[in-house]
Amino acid sequence: MKLKKALKISLGALIVFPLSFFVGNELLANHLTERVEFKLSNDNLLACGGGGGGGGSSSPAAKAAKAAKRAKAKIGVKKRKLSKAAAAGEDTSKLEAEIAELEALLAE
Repeated sequence: MKLKKALKISLGALIVFPLSFFVGNELLANHLTERVEFKLSNDNLLACGGGGGGGGSSSPAAKAAKAAKRAKAKIGVKKRKLSKAAAAGEDTSKLEAEIAELEALLAE
């Protein structure tokens, strides 16, 4: 009885030990299919140019919204400069022209 049990354990170890080098720990954890799927999807993403990220793939609408946001910020800065220049009694015609230009750009 002890001989049969020892034979089974040693035979099992002879089969499982070399197999574990090829499969790794995924055999026991049952993650082999998930690992293969991850490798395939990761290779696919790399083949397509990455997983997104950079600003190069923005749509024209997103670019226009970003430009409008920048124009609003510039208008706010110019208006503050205009009020400071008016309070100091300086010429404000150039600032008024720049503000009008930015507002026209924003109206589009």
